[in-house]
Amino acid sequence: MFNPAKLVLRTEECQTVTLSDARILGFATYGSTTPLDPVIFMFHGLPGCRIVGRSWDKICRNIGARLITVDRPGCGLSTLADRGLTDWPEDVVSLADHLGIKRFSVIGASGGGPYALACARFIPQERLRGTTVICGIGPLEAYLDTIPYLSWRLMGVTPWALKVVARYLVLPSLMSPYNTRDPAGLKRVLEDQCKTPEEKALLNNDNDSDTNLDDVVATLLEAFKQGKQGCFLDGSVLARDWGFQLKDVDSTKKIWLVHGDQDVQAPVNVAQWMDKELGGGRLRVLEGKTHFTLWKDHSEEMFRQSAEA
Repeated sequence: MFNPAKLVLRTEECQTVTLSDARILGFATYGSTTPLDPVIFMFHGLPGCRIVGRSWDKICRNIGARLITVDRPGCGLSTLADRGLTDWPEDVVSLADHLGIKRFSVIGASGGGPYALACARFIPQERLRGTTVICGIGPLEAYLDTIPYLSWRLMGVTPWALKVVARYLVLPSLMSPYNTRDPAGLKRVLEDQCKTPEEKALLNNDNDSDTNLDDVVATLLEAFKQGKQGCFLDGSVLARDWGFQLKDVDSTKKIWLVHGDQDVQAPVNVAQWMDKELGGGRLRVLEGKTHFTLWKDHSEEMFRQSAEA
């Protein structure tokens, strides 16, 4: 049974800022309410939205960190706009300025990982304390370099074809199960996606758990609040050229990659490729963890590391 109370959004979950170009950026605040505590901006997965922060509200309160989660364009409350990865750091800095935050860390989860890496590339160290990418998606060239049958690149046909397949076949198939306004049906979809015993065990958590499935349902319903265009655009941005090279990220910046070795959605060899491009020594691989179970035992240490960067 789905708990309809989870659809009720609190005031702090429905905040917005108007940017210089008149776009609206939606955000939510969780964790500590003490102004001087360290700030973490978190970028949701795909599909997703700002209320993903519910899952880590308790942890961030316990460790004394302010967590700010942000809707990307067309998701949740943010204005639909065709913005690339290289545009995202400017929006994050604008939000930080609006909130009077001088320094902060960022965490990017899954499809939010590339957005975190864009911040690492373009936000200066005097503002950005650290960057954490958790089970992050990689650029298309990572998949071409690490998946054998994609490595053939005759006159650029393979990269071009992969972009077309990702945008017009893979994205629709990934998004369509979530594009519904039926909470109970959406919950069944999520339950069916849990394959391993450890993933299925997560479903048995009580309503006070930080990984409550009803909160995930509410997050996905809010993500598609404006329709499917925002989430589809969010995915298509990742299938394009990112607009920067990982090897050009300042090697002195604090960057951590965390990945499960059983991750099917984001293969660990792609994370290893990204680590190499970033100069190496930044990747921590968690044995036996999938895209979903990685969070159960390691959330607190990852958020604590980000807060203390």
